[in-house]
Amino acid sequence: MSSDMSEFEFGSVFDAVDVGIVVLDRQGCIVGWNDWIARVTGHSKAAVIGKTLYDVFPKLQDTRLPTVIDDSFQFGSSSILTHSLNALLPLLSEGGQELLHNIVVRPISSGRSNHCLLQISDVTVSVTRERVLRERQNARYHAIVDSAPDAIITTSPDRTIQWVNGAAERVFGYAASELLGQTLDILLEQGDSLARAFAADAIEVKDSASSLPVIGRRKQGQSAYFDVSFARWRADERVFVTTIWRDVTERMAAEVALREIEGRQRALLEALPQLVWTSGPDGACDYFNPQWQAYTGAPGEHHLGSGWLGVIHEADRDGLEAAWKSSLASGSVFDVEARLRRADASYRWFKMRSVPVREREGTITKWFGTATDITDLVEARETLRSSNEELEARVVERTREREMVLAQLHESQKMETVGQLTGGVAHDFNNLLAVILGSLTLLKKGLGDDPRTSRLLESAMQGAERGATLTKRLLAFARRQELKAEAVEVQKLIADMLDFLRQSVGPAISIVVDILPDVHPVRIDANQLELALMNLAVNARDAMPDGGSLTITCRDETGAPNVLPKTLPRGDYVRMSVADTGEGMSEGTLARAMEPFFTTKGIGKGTGLGLSMVHGLTAQSGGAMHISSHPGKGTIVTLWLPRARREDVRQAPTNQMPPAAEIARRKVRVLLVDDDALVSMGAASMLTDLGHSVLEASSAAHAIRLIESDAQFDVVVTDYAMPGMNGFDLATRIRQIRSNLPIVLATGYAELPLQVDLGFPRLAKPYTQEELAQALEAALNTERSEGLAGVRSKAILG
Repeated sequence: MSSDMSEFEFGSVFDAVDVGIVVLDRQGCIVGWNDWIARVTGHSKAAVIGKTLYDVFPKLQDTRLPTVIDDSFQFGSSSILTHSLNALLPLLSEGGQELLHNIVVRPISSGRSNHCLLQISDVTVSVTRERVLRERQNARYHAIVDSAPDAIITTSPDRTIQWVNGAAERVFGYAASELLGQTLDILLEQGDSLARAFAADAIEVKDSASSLPVIGRRKQGQSAYFDVSFARWRADERVFVTTIWRDVTERMAAEVALREIEGRQRALLEALPQLVWTSGPDGACDYFNPQWQAYTGAPGEHHLGSGWLGVIHEADRDGLEAAWKSSLASGSVFDVEARLRRADASYRWFKMRSVPVREREGTITKWFGTATDITDLVEARETLRSSNEELEARVVERTREREMVLAQLHESQKMETVGQLTGGVAHDFNNLLAVILGSLTLLKKGLGDDPRTSRLLESAMQGAERGATLTKRLLAFARRQELKAEAVEVQKLIADMLDFLRQSVGPAISIVVDILPDVHPVRIDANQLELALMNLAVNARDAMPDGGSLTITCRDETGAPNVLPKTLPRGDYVRMSVADTGEGMSEGTLARAMEPFFTTKGIGKGTGLGLSMVHGLTAQSGGAMHISSHPGKGTIVTLWLPRARREDVRQAPTNQMPPAAEIARRKVRVLLVDDDALVSMGAASMLTDLGHSVLEASSAAHAIRLIESDAQFDVVVTDYAMPGMNGFDLATRIRQIRSNLPIVLATGYAELPLQVDLGFPRLAKPYTQEELAQALEAALNTERSEGLAGVRSKAILG
């Protein structure tokens, strides 16, 4: 036993608390053991004092507890071991039941001695209560689902049936026991589209609000028609697919019968030699037979509603309209004579007659009308044919315009879909790069000066940094990178990077800069604009293998409708053009130029993300991009960027941020919140290397429990994209609990609402150790500048 044992006096306070208290000295010997822990372990205080914890509980050697205790003595860190993630102590209640419990490990000191305190908390009641509530919720769910009129079937991804409700048994005629374990094919006609949908994994991409028409098969062999909707979900790391089958067999049969009746009626109407038309009870015409359309020379839709009145001779129109309104009001037969304009603009006399169609109770549901030619005059067929040809030309033109609009809509939807996909991939890649860059940085600091090892590490770090640049381009195309929009003077920015541009394009290409001195600054991320100009310059260089000229032009542009692209609202912009005298692009290449990963360069010579990144940057900045090019005549890329006020231009800082080692002079206690274990481990390692104390939380809920306890934290570093509560909501909640606690938000997206300023810095993923240290310093300095440097948040590790 430690000789410093006398420094601790254990009185009735330890025995009075309703939690287990165990105190260890630096040799791991038990020097404190209260009544509660003695009661639930069956080991009295006298029997354990002076022994090591592992003498009493040998199996603890194989758990995380020894490591946590060593960290407490060595680093002064506190930790929590929960029953759900760790094998802990063999504790029993007075009734002999196993007690679920959590262990909090923390350092304590008394005089010259350092000890470790183990606090054991019984959570059996709360865990049991949660389990009972979950079972009740499941019971209510099954009761609701079983009462649903539609068949509900849950399967695994391979279509094996896992569960059915009562309606499924009634609809298909099978007992539940006959369906469980069978594939969904037992309920489908052979070759039905539902089986193909599962085979193609289409459920992952199908809109949950839509449904799929399915032909099913009942137990007795009859076919049935269903509208089937899908939902994909996970439970206990397993994936399930729930399908809801709405029986529409009767509706389908009624629709088929109705279509047959309508088909017979339409065939009859189209077979009549007269001009036939129908209208609703309000007199709005809704159908014209082909004879009417042929006579008037226009499709039936031109005459829908009251449009057909336009073919009535002007002298007859008022009388016809009055008679038509009278018949509609009284329900009497409509019968008038009038001249109808033919397609060749001549007029012929017709008897216009219409009778009402009534329901059994006498309500008029439709008017059925005919127009019979009552003249013997025959007009020239050549004039009619000429008129028809003119009509066909108009139809062709309208069809062409419609196809162009549909093509533009399709392209827009495709680009949006690809943008969402690339944005999601880049976000996950950012997390991986954060782990790689952090680990490589720490590894480089810990290794010696071996040249070969240093060279390999430098190559690995350069590769990771190139990957980070690639994700920025992906996020730029997807419009999800975090932009630091500011007022940027294009005159100064382009002048500063001109030497770099010349080095990039080579001596064979001359660069001409044409920027008026009074051009307004633009509101954009300066670094991203430089990258965009570099991409355009490199593309121009590749298009001019034999040399040429590159011209950069900037002009103020006021929002005239005939000047701005159609996608831009009216306003004040700066138009920036990058023109080359290179090979130009064909029409097909130009149409795909802004697609991600599309490139005409050889393998390994381009990623195909340059123009798509520029397009994403301009769109996310509130501007637009346009490319004009012709083979052999070069290419002009024009960017419209929103103007900024001249007074908003920020002056360049005069000092540089100190390196991480200098920033880390003050050791702080950090609460690190990230749902990705790899990212959290990498960040924790970098913080620990800086000399800080770190406690990790795997979710926002976990972090809130820690904040609401009474351990001490100097700063919180939290990820933004987390399930449940995201980092922004967590930061808001923390400010409500501990208004003085500094917060750093790490994110790879630009989804954080920029209009809300809670006073915490943001850290862009992937980040280096220096960037992490700078973010911590910025957060801590912000609190000190507000006179809150001495306030620290207290919390129990929960």
